[in-house]
Amino acid sequence: MAKSLQTWSRLDNSAKIYPMLVNKKSQNIFRLSVTLKEKVDKNILLDALKMTIERFPVYKVRLMKGAFWYYLDDNHAKIKVYPLDPLSFRKITDKSCNGYCFRVSYFDMQIVCDFFHAICDATGAAEFVKSLVYTYLNLSGKEVFSDQKVLTVGSPVMREELEDSFLANYKKLPLKDLKVKDMQGKNAYHIKGILFDNVGNGIIHMYCDVKEVLDICHAKGCTMTEYLGALFMMAIYESQIKGKEENANNIQLFVPINLRKIFGSKTLRNFSLFSRIGCNPYEDMEMDKLIKIMHDNLKRDMDKDVLKDKISTTVWAEKFFLVRFVPLFVKRFFFNFSNYFFGKKKKTATLSNFGVLDIPDSMKKHVESVSFAISSNATTPLSLSIISCNGKLCITFTRRITDTQIEKNFASYLTKDGVNLTVTSNFWEVDNAL
Repeated sequence: MAKSLQTWSRLDNSAKIYPMLVNKKSQNIFRLSVTLKEKVDKNILLDALKMTIERFPVYKVRLMKGAFWYYLDDNHAKIKVYPLDPLSFRKITDKSCNGYCFRVSYFDMQIVCDFFHAICDATGAAEFVKSLVYTYLNLSGKEVFSDQKVLTVGSPVMREELEDSFLANYKKLPLKDLKVKDMQGKNAYHIKGILFDNVGNGIIHMYCDVKEVLDICHAKGCTMTEYLGALFMMAIYESQIKGKEENANNIQLFVPINLRKIFGSKTLRNFSLFSRIGCNPYEDMEMDKLIKIMHDNLKRDMDKDVLKDKISTTVWAEKFFLVRFVPLFVKRFFFNFSNYFFGKKKKTATLSNFGVLDIPDSMKKHVESVSFAISSNATTPLSLSIISCNGKLCITFTRRITDTQIEKNFASYLTKDGVNLTVTSNFWEVDNAL
């Protein structure tokens, strides 16, 4: 059992890259949003946040710059809630968020939580969000029960929650066995379009019944990730490549793999790797082919032995003595080498399927919907994220370009397959045209 972080802690292996990638217009942020059936009371939300953050010492931290690496230190600054900013995914800075690496906002009936990827991934963050909403409902006078699905305020903090599971599953490999080449990848097709004048993201949510999509997947003999990933690649091809140019690079999706179930981890920090899934836009553009490509690549990249070697490869780079003692400013200068692993040149778009947000039955009657979104940037201007809760599926596109044709094509494919969609948008392309 552990009550708090020691005065400071290292970033987990995956997190080390994210502060290096921050620039004036871009930061790796993701968002989990819960829409309730009543208007959010900001004062009760603040009280709930003050209570919840004490249960999650892993997030009660600020990002610090050291001589060789960034690191995390305890944060005792005042925590706040904010009105929802119309500029989605505004950077989370030390000044704007009192040093915290996340931001809790409210709008009408929504509780919106933005997280900088340096402290956690979506699976870890979801435990915090569930606890925050549970505490809010409790303080609002609602009768809710945890049913062992929520880390409630006052429950013990387990040491496993603070673990760097990359280090815990690292094994030393001979240099010849490192998977550098396998993780490097090839240059990918880049989505083209007119960028917004400011750094905001266009956000489109598509809501539907989970069962309708699962019925299609069962009929096709595939998973939801495989089906929606194939539709995404088809929509990119139809909107961007077909009949418009020749010799385009492969469409390559980055699909995060949650490693917790595979390795038995309970960490609330980052613990995921990417599967890189590519298709040839001139040979593979049939749904059956694309579904098989998704299936074969995910099956290959979710093999435990393959993942062990990839974990060891990424940790080796951190442990290599020449890297460890290179000053931080030099690391930042040369960090274009990250393109070999997470490089923007190697990626067309990200597809992230969170899966099911499992909440107690007593909370479900107070929750209208949930959504999950990941920020995009100028080089990779479109991302797709998926989450479901209480039988409702939310598919979210975030983009940095004005054109919405990919989203329109994607929605058209779904409706042709018999899915009834409800679509909402922040109409960022309209605001930027004014």
